[in-house]
Amino acid sequence: MAAMRKGRFLAVVGPSGSGKDTIIDACCKQLPNIKRVKRYITREQQKAGGEDSYNIKLDAFQKLELDGGFAFSWSAHGLKYGLPITIFDEINAGTILIANISRSILDQLSDKFEYYEVILITASDKILAERLEERGRESKAQIEERLARSSFTIPKGISPLIIRNETTVEDAVSKIIASIYPNNSKRLIK
Repeated sequence: MAAMRKGRFLAVVGPSGSGKDTIIDACCKQLPNIKRVKRYITREQQKAGGEDSYNIKLDAFQKLELDGGFAFSWSAHGLKYGLPITIFDEINAGTILIANISRSILDQLSDKFEYYEVILITASDKILAERLEERGRESKAQIEERLARSSFTIPKGISPLIIRNETTVEDAVSKIIASIYPNNSKRLIK
C-alpha cells in the first residue's frame, strides 16, 4: 500500500480590506482540492457577503478554548478568533487547508505544521480605506484604527508569497497557483 501524503496549511495574512477572504474563496473555487478552514469568531452573524464563519458568544468561545478545541486562537479588533483543532487531523489525512489567520500567530506555524506556506495579501492604504468603507462593517474610527495597523513585519525565518491585490482577483489567484506549482501553474495541488 502506498504511503498517504500529508496535506499542507496555507496561511493567509494581511491588513483589513486587502481582499483575503475574496481571494481565499476564489482559490477554493479554482482549486477544488483546497479546503477553507471555517473560523470561530465572537461576533454576530454577518450580512450576506461576509465570511462564512461560526459566530459564537464569548463564553462559548472561552469554553472551547479552555477545552482545547482550537489549534490556534487570537484576539484582534475587539473580537476573538479560533481555528478548530480538527485541522490537524485533516492535514494528516492529506487535505490542503487555507485559512485567514492573524499575523500574531505566524511564529507558531513551524511548531505545528511540517508543510505550510504564508501568503501576505496587501494593497495601498487608499485601496484599503475604500474597501473598508464599501463593506460597511466598521465605523470611521474603526477604519482608521485598522489602517494604522496595516503595515507589519513578518517574523524572521518566514518568506511569504507577497501579493499586492490592486488588480483582479484572478491575477492574485494565478500568483498563488504559480507559487504552489512553480513548474506547472495549471495543475491542481496534489
